[in-house]
This record gives sequence, structure tokens and C-alpha cells, in this order.
Amino acid sequence: MSLGTRHRLLLLFLVGMIGGFAASPLRAQNPPPAAVPSANEIADLLRREPFSLETWPTWRGRLLAWLGERGHNADAAYEAARSFMRRQADAAGNLPQSLANDALAWYVLGSAYLYEPDNDSQQIEAARKAEQALRRSLQLDPKFARAHRNLAMALSLQAPSLSPAASSLRIREPKRTEAQKEIEEARKLDPSLNMEGVEASIALRRKEFAQAETLFKQALQKAPDDVDLARGAVLAVVSNPQRAGPRAPTVKEMLDKFPNDGHLVCLHGLALAEDDDLRGAAREFARARHLGVDPAALLSEDLVGKIEAGAAPGYLEYALWALGGFIAFYAVWMLLMAGVGALLAGRTRGDRALQLLQTQDELIVGGQVARTRHESSLARFYVLALFASLILFYVSLPFLIIGLLAGTGLLLYLIFMLPRIPVKLIVIIVVVGFGGAWAVFKSIFARPGKGSFGLPKTPEQCPRIYETLNEVAQRVDTEPVHEVYLAPGSAIGVHQEGRGPFGIFGVKRRVLTLGVSTLRFLTVGELKSILAHEYAHFSHQDTFYSRFIYQVTLSIQEALQGMGRTGGWYNYINPFLWFLILYHKAYSLLSAGFSRSREFLADRMAASLYGSDVFTSALTKVCTDGTLFEMTMYDNIANLLKEGKAFVNMYEAFRGIRDEQLNAQEREELYQKLLEEKESLFASHPTFGERIAAVNPLPPARQTDTAPSLTLCENAEEIEKEMTEFLTGYIYHLHQLQAQAAT
Repeated sequence: MSLGTRHRLLLLFLVGMIGGFAASPLRAQNPPPAAVPSANEIADLLRREPFSLETWPTWRGRLLAWLGERGHNADAAYEAARSFMRRQADAAGNLPQSLANDALAWYVLGSAYLYEPDNDSQQIEAARKAEQALRRSLQLDPKFARAHRNLAMALSLQAPSLSPAASSLRIREPKRTEAQKEIEEARKLDPSLNMEGVEASIALRRKEFAQAETLFKQALQKAPDDVDLARGAVLAVVSNPQRAGPRAPTVKEMLDKFPNDGHLVCLHGLALAEDDDLRGAAREFARARHLGVDPAALLSEDLVGKIEAGAAPGYLEYALWALGGFIAFYAVWMLLMAGVGALLAGRTRGDRALQLLQTQDELIVGGQVARTRHESSLARFYVLALFASLILFYVSLPFLIIGLLAGTGLLLYLIFMLPRIPVKLIVIIVVVGFGGAWAVFKSIFARPGKGSFGLPKTPEQCPRIYETLNEVAQRVDTEPVHEVYLAPGSAIGVHQEGRGPFGIFGVKRRVLTLGVSTLRFLTVGELKSILAHEYAHFSHQDTFYSRFIYQVTLSIQEALQGMGRTGGWYNYINPFLWFLILYHKAYSLLSAGFSRSREFLADRMAASLYGSDVFTSALTKVCTDGTLFEMTMYDNIANLLKEGKAFVNMYEAFRGIRDEQLNAQEREELYQKLLEEKESLFASHPTFGERIAAVNPLPPARQTDTAPSLTLCENAEEIEKEMTEFLTGYIYHLHQLQAQAAT
């Protein structure tokens, strides 16, 4: 603690402890003190009636009436009185004639001198002037106990002390003896005065800190409610440069007696700082301000500033706090995503999912399924949660990149601190860390591939297919698709393509992928019901939402794949990889229920327009024959390629394989297996059984087109051969890539 700070503390302490006015009442020579106004009321009096020679008689009566007040309401009045008397005294310390015979005036002047010194060199001279003024007060009133007490203080401050500056002046020992006599006289005149506290304050002022601490604690035992004694004991502790051991525990004992005293809280903060607990000190300074005490006014602005600056977190700590906040926030958010996803998933699975397709008088309104209130509320909640999750995912990516780079740098720093530097470990850390950061960075710009898996067909090439598509679009009351891709497998699906992030800019082209293998099994009516299901996704804006869901999934998958390629099994101890995995799981759980709900609504559209029986038949064929085609033909093509052979028309070959490998009983068993499929929280589509059960209550078709859907192709056999060649070439290309990777 600096010298200036110690003097500031000593002066502020003396104001409360030995000011002359705030001590116990002088029952021997004064009546009990009158009720003291509040501090605000006294401040108002000082504004209206400042101290002057004219107002002194009035103020004199007030001060005498308040003599012995135990609180600090009148502190401002006492300070103003000392300042007034200090202005009235001349350079020699004499008061004007109007105040020369006033014992209280001389007493106030003597007290003012005691508070005056700013450093040790001025202390002796100030104590000498105080002695002179207090002796004049006692000449006028020899029984003024407080004047005897303060005279003892003035004499003690002139006696030899532990201060080298004071000791070099060789003040005579009799001053100390006389001071002791004055203490005894004050005690005799007014036994209510706590003279132990005075002796303690004298020792404190003379920088005899160990003795002062002991005396203050003894005095506090006699007056346990006197907060000034506790402040004095604490001041002796924090001011003692020779004191061994921590100071804060001792100060805390005093603070526990007066837990809401702002001065003690400040001093406890100072003790914590002296014990090198700057954080604790800053917290106590903040608590003191809350209690109405400014630490900078009690100590010094410079000292408080240095302590609070030292307590401020460093860059590393800020980084750790940011990391901890990031982890905590996203952990809570992922739990919420997973919890909401699991909760809402119950409304899109099993029997409860049927509420989404409750029969109404009007099934289709303006090209959209007439929705129940339950479904509309569910959809709004899903959309809100999904978009919030999408935004938070992309917000997290810069943190992941910074975290990976910072973590890599920290690990490298720790490795270079080792006595022996493992080069291989450095290489692994660099590859995993920087490779992972690059993978996450690239995932921000992940974009889905253009087009679809298949061959594009124009209206000129397949006019009847486009006519059928336009007819279904009119019934669903939506725009037809802009592009059609014929795919070799059984997949039938739609999506939208555009430019910019998430494909939201530019012309949004509608694209249909139509699996040729299903055309062999579906009737035209069944195909139309499947197309109505796909167009319903446009009508219900499902393709708009699915782009965002797909983009998040794509970004996460690309980041995971990139980190997997660079880190290998080391990624299992990479916390950032686990963050992506968990976020992916939580987001998938949330988005899956939304996707299932949209599938149910699209099913209802198809079944309502073309009959539940037609749609059920179409769905059964796609799930059985279509699935069987992909399960068998892909492997057969691969096996033929190994022998240097290939199918000319794989669809003709599949018809033979299907008829040879599956009899009616086996087909029924496959159908039952599909019906018994268990639903999953993470599935984007309802199970086959759920979908069949959901559309069964809807009305059947009155009439339907039973012509084979393959008749919509002008040259069906050529298309089948073209698809066979396309799929064979694709599988051959995959095998070549695998062989190159293995090499």
C-alpha cells in the first residue's frame, strides 16, 4: 500500500473514531444526545445555513446537542465545523476574539489539526498545533473529557515512534508520559468513553500496527457494536508491512461482525489484493459500491484502478470463457433440438400420425390438402425450430474454425515446451488441426451437385410423359416441372434448383427424377398418383424447406468427411468432430419428424385425387418391385463387368430374375415384411405400414387408367437400353475409382 493511501485511510478512520463528536455521550457533564437528523437533513441545513461567525452560535448548540451520537449522520456537520475553525485561525493557530473564550471552538480547531497532515513530515507540526488548541480548550473547561482524550492523541503523536522520520527528531519521552495521564483523566471524567479505542488509535497513528491491532480487538470486546473499532483493527492489519501470513482471513473475521459496512468491505478487498487475490479484491470493491461506498474515495483511484486492472481476465481466460459459453449454449440448444424432435416425432409416427390426415368434407382446397389445426400448428413450430437451428449451425462454424486453429496452436506450444520434441506428434497435430479447420471452412460453401442422377429428357423426346405431368400439375393446382430426368432405378422424386446460398436466388427450376424400373410395373393411373404425391411437395412448399434442411446436412457431412480424411482415428478424441456429430444427430432428429409430416400430407393429396386404392397399389409396387430391382440388378451388373460382359436390357433380365427368384408366397412375405417395418425417430419418411394405414380411410378411385405406364414412352425399348448402358457405365466408373484408390 502506498504512503498516500495509508494517510487517506488514517484520516478517514480518525474522523469516525476520535473526531470528538462521534464518541460515547458524556453523561458526567452532558445530557444524553438529542435525536440526530438524517444525513440528508443535515446536508440541507448546511446548504441553507453554512458555518459562519453569525451562524456559529446556532451550530454550536446543535453540535453540543448531538454530542455522543454513535452513528455517522452528523459527520458532514463535524467536518464543516473543523473546516470553519481552520479558516478562522491565523498562521500562529489563534482564533479571533469572538471565539477566543469558546472551549468548544478550540476543541474543534485542535481536532482539525489532528486530521490535517498528508505525510509523516507534517504530522509532528500538526500535532503540536493541536496540542496548543486543546490546552486552550481545557483552560476554559478543565472537565472537558473529550479535550483530554484528544490532547493525549496530540501528545502521543509527538512522542518517539517506529517511524524513522519521527524518531530522528528526538522528541522527549515525557510527551508519552503526559499523554498517558491525559488518557486517565478523560477516563475519570467520563467512564463511558472507550479509552482503549483511543489508545489503539494512538498506536495506529504512530504506526505501531501490531499493538494497535491488539488494542482494537480488546476494545471491541467491550463495545462489540462499535463499527469504528472494527475498522481500526482492520486498518492496523492492512497497514502493517511487517505482518506475516495472509491478511484477508483476519479482516474477514471483522467483516463478519459488520457484513454490510462498506468501509470494511473495501478494506477486505485491499487485504485480498495484498494476499494476491486480485479477483476477490475486485469483487469486494464492486460490493462496496453496491453498499454506497466508493473504494476510490476510501483508498485511492490509482490503487483501486491498478487492482481492478490486474483482476481483469487475460486474453486466454477470455478465450476459455468464450469456449465455455459456446459449449454450454450449444449443448443446451442441441438438447432442446433433440428433445423437441423426440417430442414432436411422436405426432408423426404410428397411430398419432393419422391425425394429420383426418377426413374432412373438403379434402383438397386450392391445390393443397385441407389441413387440421393440429397439423398447421405443428408445421409452424417445426419451421421455426428448423430455421433457428440452421442459423445457429452456420453461426457456430467460425467458432469451430477458430477453436480448431487455437487448439492446434496451444498443443504445439505445449509440445515445444517439452524437453524432447516428438516430430511425428507435431505432424499429426498439424494435419488433424489445420486439415479439420479447412474441412469446416469448405463446408460453409458446400453445394449440392447440379442436375439429377439420370439422363435429361425434353418434351420433344418424351411428349406423352410431359403431357401427363402437365395434367397432374393442373389437378394439384401447381406449376409443372421444368426438367425431367429418367433414372435407371426405381426412385421418383422432385427438387428445386436455383442460384446462390440454398438456391434461393435466380430462377427456381422444378426438376423431376423418374425411375424407369417402376414404369414397367405401374399403370398410368398409379403413376399419376405417385406424381400427384411429388407435385404436392411443390404445392405445400416442401421443396422450399427441404433445400435448407438438405444444405445443413450437406455441410455437416462434408465437414465430417473432410475431418475424417485428414485425421483418421485421431478424430475420435477431437471435440470439434463430436460437436458436428451430435449437432447432426440432433438436427436430423428434429428435421425427420417435419419431413415425415410432409410425406403424410403429400400421400393424402395423391390418395384424394386418384383414390386411396390406386395410391396404395402404386406405393406397394414401388416399395416391392422397385426395391427388389435395385437390390438385385446393381450386383448383377457388377458381376457381369468382372467377367467382361454387360446387359443389353437389364429390365428384361430383371423380369426373368424376379419371376425365377420370387413366387407369389415370397412376394407376400416381402409385402408383410414391409408392413412390419419399425418406425424410427431419424427416418425422413414414414414406414410403408404407416402410409398404407394413413390413406386407407380415404375414398377409393371411381375409375382409373389401367394402361401400363411404359406406354407413355414413345420408344420404350430404346429408353430401357439407354438406361442399361448408362447404369453399366456408371458402375464401371465407380469400380475404376475404387481400383485407383486402392492402388
